[in-house]
Amino acid sequence: MMKKFNPSVLALSISSLLLTSTLTFGQIQQQDKAHFGVKEHQESLLFHQSLVKQGSDNVPIWRIPSLLRTKDGVLIAAADKRWQHRGDWGDIDTAIRISHDDGKTWGNITTILDLPSQNGEKSPIRDDAPTFNPWAHRNNSSVATYRNSAFLIDAQMVQDKRNGRIFLAVDMFPESTGLSGPSDNGVTEFGSGYVNIDGKQYLRLNKKEGYTSKQWTLRENGIVFNEKNEKTGYRVVINGDPKKNFKDLGDVYDQDNNKLGNIYLKQTERNATVPFIAPNTSYFWLTHSDDNGKTWSSPIDLTSQVKKDWMRFFGTGPGVGIQTKKGNLLFPIYYINRHGKQSSALIISKDGGKTWDLGQSPNDTRTELYGKNSETLNSNSSGHELTESQLVELQNGDLKLFMRNTSGRVMMSTSKDGGYSWIETKQVPELNHGYSQLSVIKYSKKINGKEYIVFSGQSVSGNSGDKLRRDGKLFLGEVQDNGDINWDTTNLVRNIKSSGLAKQGSEVYPNGYVYSSMAELGDGSIGLAYENTTDYTTIMYLPIEMQEFFWKAGKIFSDVRQKEPLVFTYDGTETLEKIGDGIAIKRGEGESQSGINVSEGLLVLDQQTKDGKNKAFTQLTLNNSGVAQVNSTQNIDRFVVNNGATGYLQFTVTDTHSPRLKINQDVTAHGQIVAVQVNLQKKLKPNDKGYYHAQGEELIAFKDNGQVKWRLVNDELKDGMYVYTLASVAKPSGLRTPSQPHSLYLTNKLITADGKAVSTVAPLKAPLTVNARPQVNPVLASYLTANLALNKMSEQLQQSFMHETRLLQEKDRSIFVKYLNGKQKYGSNLSFYDYGYDFNASYSGVMLGGKVWQSERGNHALYTALNKTSYKVTPKAVDGETKAKYQSWGGSINWHSNLPHNLIVDLSTGYQKHKGDIEHAGHVKGYTFNIGADLGYRYQWMKNAFITPMVGLHYLYASLSDVNDQANKALLKYNNFNALKTNLGVDVNYRIGKFEVKGLLSYDMYQQKTRQLYVDDVAYKQGKLADTLHLNTQFVAHLTPRFAFSTEVGFQHARNKGQSSFAVGAHYQF
Repeated sequence: MMKKFNPSVLALSISSLLLTSTLTFGQIQQQDKAHFGVKEHQESLLFHQSLVKQGSDNVPIWRIPSLLRTKDGVLIAAADKRWQHRGDWGDIDTAIRISHDDGKTWGNITTILDLPSQNGEKSPIRDDAPTFNPWAHRNNSSVATYRNSAFLIDAQMVQDKRNGRIFLAVDMFPESTGLSGPSDNGVTEFGSGYVNIDGKQYLRLNKKEGYTSKQWTLRENGIVFNEKNEKTGYRVVINGDPKKNFKDLGDVYDQDNNKLGNIYLKQTERNATVPFIAPNTSYFWLTHSDDNGKTWSSPIDLTSQVKKDWMRFFGTGPGVGIQTKKGNLLFPIYYINRHGKQSSALIISKDGGKTWDLGQSPNDTRTELYGKNSETLNSNSSGHELTESQLVELQNGDLKLFMRNTSGRVMMSTSKDGGYSWIETKQVPELNHGYSQLSVIKYSKKINGKEYIVFSGQSVSGNSGDKLRRDGKLFLGEVQDNGDINWDTTNLVRNIKSSGLAKQGSEVYPNGYVYSSMAELGDGSIGLAYENTTDYTTIMYLPIEMQEFFWKAGKIFSDVRQKEPLVFTYDGTETLEKIGDGIAIKRGEGESQSGINVSEGLLVLDQQTKDGKNKAFTQLTLNNSGVAQVNSTQNIDRFVVNNGATGYLQFTVTDTHSPRLKINQDVTAHGQIVAVQVNLQKKLKPNDKGYYHAQGEELIAFKDNGQVKWRLVNDELKDGMYVYTLASVAKPSGLRTPSQPHSLYLTNKLITADGKAVSTVAPLKAPLTVNARPQVNPVLASYLTANLALNKMSEQLQQSFMHETRLLQEKDRSIFVKYLNGKQKYGSNLSFYDYGYDFNASYSGVMLGGKVWQSERGNHALYTALNKTSYKVTPKAVDGETKAKYQSWGGSINWHSNLPHNLIVDLSTGYQKHKGDIEHAGHVKGYTFNIGADLGYRYQWMKNAFITPMVGLHYLYASLSDVNDQANKALLKYNNFNALKTNLGVDVNYRIGKFEVKGLLSYDMYQQKTRQLYVDDVAYKQGKLADTLHLNTQFVAHLTPRFAFSTEVGFQHARNKGQSSFAVGAHYQF
């Protein structure tokens, strides 16, 4: 005998099955949610009667959210402020709230649009508004006060991001019950209500409701013309008063400025004296704000631009519009034809909201409508009518329009031409739909190379009814390369747990969810405004982090815009994937059993040790652009870099933080290269052996199979004064064997004297000979040669001064000016391994001086001069290019005496102050000083010729200040430089008439110690001055007894390096 069917048992079984499928996702279970770093935020009341202190005015019904985030980061929420009841008519205003912190706090509720009512300033509010049935009283005169207002409904916003202007579109109805039937006090007329006169559209004014034989019109500036096209004495307010929330729009005044009524109310009750009224049809109004919603313009009427004669209704999506990549502004709309059938479409503005075009409806090209279109549609078939809609633009320019309909599934259509026409109108089988408004936005950035669509709607399938308005869900749709959208409604979903109810008659269901609107927030989260009950009393606001969508699919999402990294602790057995361009931190405990693919953004390994065990993952794989950062000591079993991956391993090394990655098994790199990036915040001891060994910072322990090459991002790391590379060093062993344990060190890059890099695989044994040294930042060459360059320049200036004084010895007090120019070359006495650098220098300058005193007998004289010089120094460094520019200011003094027996003595001193700028480095400051004596014997060879052998002894001193090179994170300290110079030479002078020739041949010998430059306490030798042979020639033309002109050419040679000098001068005796 068949058992009796028990429906309660079936219901229990179905519930258990649904619960199981909800709580388990493969191996990832509901209890794992917290381990995936999911943070659920608390929702808050956005619009509700209880928010009296926030400006609710005790209004009981709040509907139709529109949520927009402006380009300045301001979040604006708009809603219907329904004073009287749940119906789509009555006294309804448009209100907004503004948030400057992405919805954490909100400003007060502000009414921005209000329309007149037969009830006066305030309409009555029913205490039973949530349960009152206005549909049953559309013809009941006893409750006429609940249907005797002009009203606004279904706000929709979009922003022109080029100039910041925010547009808000709204449906406007004169006093009526809106879209109810004409017999139920609904609007009675079709078309826009406008007439064309001389190519311009003007609002028609009816003398009586429904009486259209004598058409009056509303013209510019609110002036009324009669049916004879004559100006009358009537005036209508067309620019409302924002202080009244534009409630005075449509007010009529006579020529004596008496208010007669309002064109948007019927000619009854308070409005009985108005001489004419607007056509009884629906209108489409548009207002705008240029200050992020603080103030709004008087609305304009777009109806004549977009509504056709055969349309009874034309209204907003509602929700939000979009701006396309081309800059066009798009509002989704829908309309009703003469048969009462609805169709979706777009209105499009190409000129920043000044004018608007109506595009085709998807219903104009659907084959399943059997030849019908949006104008002629009269079918009652399921899914033929398309109503409220929202849209997105894909990266390829396609528009996707998602539409409310009665088929039980969301309908979607595609436009290839910006919304003017549509193709492929079809159901989205994955998106259940119960004939309620929906919301959709496109996520602003790709995630792991894919575009994503965020969809919001109730999820119970059906063709109508409040009982279906529940179980809200947000889905992520993944856009494919061909423009198709994949919907993983099992994993990529965020269920909304609503506190409201869905009620229809005696049926009551939890988890109410009706209309919604979304906006992407500044941190990449989704802001959701939604109605949570079919009582229509409440609009909630809920921020949703993107990780709430991805965790069930085993994905770890983080966005670079998030203020804090995402922290997850999952140590289960599933293989995860890191996506999103932000930071995620793995902070589990002990040994994890999971692997992870890092496809995008940054993954930080920060597994905590437990019971002496630590394993972040069984396998770490880098895909695409994914980066893995190692914190402290982390263990993994396997490491893989997939072919084409551009990511790398990342380490941050400080004085207190030495991260290290231990790879217990194998390393696989399909491109054979593993890239490593090091953020070095620690001074490493320089390599002091000239070959790679276990020195530097150990980063990775691995088993070398000879198939993988490790390299730094950009091949090398320049940090401070050093250049670093990665060196592979085998653990101590007699032989190099397959899979031998190795360590990877960050250490100084070694180069040979010709600048070539040394192999980064360390030798098993120390080599017998060393032919390499660490490569340094080339600016170090400029620092190491600075002392020498300053001293050589100072010597050149002192010598040039002394040459000039000898030209003035036979003159009385004289002055001279001299232009200096020359080139210098220096050959270092230090080897390549001791960082010996040759350099070239060039200089130019000017010197002004003279004989300032002479004894009466002329045997003693005092000379002095001042100079300013610029010079450039370019070291020859295999480490790289470097150069320095110097300026020097200083002076020289010489005491000259002619002694008996043709002896002459010069006592001289000089001082120079130097300042140098080293390219890509710091500033060098210092001074040089010299003092010395020269003894000569002046021998007259013939009448006009003299030969003077000379010997001299000079002390040279240079002092450079410490340099804090912040650009290269180095502190440099110089030893003071001093040297003793002995010079031997002969001076030859020959004069004939007005011309004089002087020649000098000398040899300088230096006694000095090797000085050092300390770079962060590491000592580097500085080179010595070289013994030098000088040859100098001066030619002087005595143009007048007092004025002479001279040229000077010099040549020096030291350590196989030559240098030249050139000078021109002028002398004047007074």
